[in-house]
Amino acid sequence: MTDAAQSWWEGYNDNVLRARETGWGGNEPLLSREMRELLDDVDAAFAVTGAQTPGWPNPYQDGPSPGEEAYERSSNPEKYRIVVARAQAWTQVLLDRGWAREASHVAWALPPMEPGGADTVLEPAADGAVPLVLTTHTPMDRDHPFNITIAAGNPAVRLDTLPDCACDGCDSGSAGLLKYMDMLVLSVVDGSLDVDVGDNYYWVCTSFNVRGSGTLNRHEPTAFTAAPWPANWTARPLPERQSLRRPWSPT
Repeated sequence: MTDAAQSWWEGYNDNVLRARETGWGGNEPLLSREMRELLDDVDAAFAVTGAQTPGWPNPYQDGPSPGEEAYERSSNPEKYRIVVARAQAWTQVLLDRGWAREASHVAWALPPMEPGGADTVLEPAADGAVPLVLTTHTPMDRDHPFNITIAAGNPAVRLDTLPDCACDGCDSGSAGLLKYMDMLVLSVVDGSLDVDVGDNYYWVCTSFNVRGSGTLNRHEPTAFTAAPWPANWTARPLPERQSLRRPWSPT
């Protein structure tokens, strides 16, 4: 496989191994064979669901940075339908593997930023595993993009919305967008997810990153640490809680 065709998960493992060889690797875990096979299956499904939603390169990778006017326009919001196609691929694979069933209702602890949308709720059978919610927001008009809110738990907590901005200035290409989406969904399925929503903050920790902030549109407090969807599956390790600074929490 050439570098141009290399998947992000194979590239991720290559980078971890190179970092270890140079002494900068730390404790960053590799993606297991089972995780890579899961992502391979998603990619195969995406070849079908995403056949009409081609990817695109970072428009600023080899050129000048965007001008101010680029942040005031979205010249092709239709291209962001690609995140819907990726969500459809994930849904197909997870249902085909028998790891979850599709449910009809979702209650929210931290809802999507945008009201409305069509919810796909995948409810796992494994003890301690948490549901995955993929909410598709259809454009209100031709100037707005399709986007997907990725959430987890019952009640569900919004992990992120992709794209978070569809202006030309924030466009960094489709590869990074899909990679981040894969990491979020994989963290739910893998069981490497710790979530805490309080009165005025939310906290999301995965094996890939940690994010949080204050929040005003909470419905109810909730907290959970997920477990893997499949049996005999080893989740990626999460950072120790005591080693993380949580400035939004009162404790």
